[in-house]
Amino acid sequence: NITMGKPIDGSDLMLFIGTGSGQSITYKSIAFATSHKLSMSAETVETSSKDSGGKWVSKAVRKLSWNMSTDNLFSLDGEGSTYDDLFDLMTGRKEIDVVFSLEKDYASKADEVPTGGWTPVTTGQYKGKVVITSLELNAPNGDNATFTASFEGVGALAKVSA
Repeated sequence: NITMGKPIDGSDLMLFIGTGSGQSITYKSIAFATSHKLSMSAETVETSSKDSGGKWVSKAVRKLSWNMSTDNLFSLDGEGSTYDDLFDLMTGRKEIDVVFSLEKDYASKADEVPTGGWTPVTTGQYKGKVVITSLELNAPNGDNATFTASFEGVGALAKVSA
């Protein structure tokens, strides 16, 4: 008897920005997000030799890297980090603690954001430090203003399972 898992709704999986330091870091979502993305990649080196047969290329992984991005509606306020918050972090050139995970109450999620913004689950997180490498504000005539931000990982991306 095969048990089918339930797919996760993309609106429940979010990028959370950390504030504070040490053990007192708190994480909150980015306000008015429409999409978040987490990407990993591997830098490889060819290891082909006469012993590998010559038909297929052999490779070995040398370094791993990761990045994140977010697409958002632009607002001057909101529950969660705003464009202005990310602007300050980027111009401050600081490393930022981030978590990519499910929202804490995703199973019984309310229809409106709680005061202070969404917060992450404590298990099943992908956690690390990033720097903001791109912040773009878009203001089309007659349409919603939006912004995007790109983050590059600094060091390891850790999987927090417990």
